[in-house]
Amino acid sequence: MSKKINQQFLCSKMMLPEHYSDLRKHAAGKQWTENHRRPHLDEQFQEELQQILEEALSEQKLLKIITLNSKGYRVYSGIPLHSDPSTGLIWLGSGKCRPQSIRACEVISIEPVRLSF
Repeated sequence: MSKKINQQFLCSKMMLPEHYSDLRKHAAGKQWTENHRRPHLDEQFQEELQQILEEALSEQKLLKIITLNSKGYRVYSGIPLHSDPSTGLIWLGSGKCRPQSIRACEVISIEPVRLSF
């Protein structure tokens, strides 16, 4: 429906160029907001993520963690080293010189990585 309305404005000869550019900016901003909307994580799903993290911490398993913040999606992979509930950080060792810190509030998915040879 909104596409139809936008096309209606495009063919209008009364629209000023600055109004057209504002309309495009508004549509782009709305699309960006829609793509970066944080999914609703219910309590059961959060508990599952916590169990996967605790199991990987105890058994030193490789994880893939997906986060979402204002800059967009980011994927981390590595072995969890430490989880600190007081600061809300998860420390992930990825084989680099320093462990990476991940904010727990940005996590939207945690998956165990299965290595295949």
